[in-house]
Amino acid sequence: MGVMIAAMGPLYGALFSYDPASFIPHLTLGLMFWGFISGQINDFGEAFSASSHYLRQMKLPLSMFVFRVMYRHTIILAHNILVYVFIWAVLPVHLNVSLLCLPFAAVLVLANLFWIGCLVSIFCTRFRDMQPVISNLIQVMFFLTPIIWKAEQLPEARQNLLHLNPFFYLLELMREPLLGAMPAAAIWIRASAMAIVGTAIAAYMLARYRHRVTYWL
Repeated sequence: MGVMIAAMGPLYGALFSYDPASFIPHLTLGLMFWGFISGQINDFGEAFSASSHYLRQMKLPLSMFVFRVMYRHTIILAHNILVYVFIWAVLPVHLNVSLLCLPFAAVLVLANLFWIGCLVSIFCTRFRDMQPVISNLIQVMFFLTPIIWKAEQLPEARQNLLHLNPFFYLLELMREPLLGAMPAAAIWIRASAMAIVGTAIAAYMLARYRHRVTYWL
């Protein structure tokens, strides 16, 4: 992670004429949290198949295997946070009271990742050849999400395109408090709506296909 930031920070900062003091923390958190989100989505596709020996022998809740993926990537994120601590010590990132909303943002992001994980796990277990498709879509979304560029770089007429990108909400919820800013109210509202609707759909899918997953493995 540190090597990637050291290579990409000066390059993209020069390409987009960004101030390194503001862009490098933005890039660091963007790459760190994108790895957290995209890594889970990619691994969700194998959450059930990688534990098929357990599912065939014991009656276990499917959600447990989704949480297993989430737990593993949370540990990885905790290690990567050390990179940002170094950046924070070197560059003038002014943290303030907005940092207090980070625990609530983390819970909301995890709630969204949980329902995404349930749906992706079921879908990829049923259709095994969809795993590469999801991985390719994640790669495309990397460039459509403000990670190596900033949202304000988009023209005013194109700003609405960001609101069609669910990853934008999840990324901003976690990144903004660590940059000394409060996520906009619209981001909280839309991320909460995603969590509520997505969890309801995931609960329905888990109840409906719980007993079929074993036969699909």
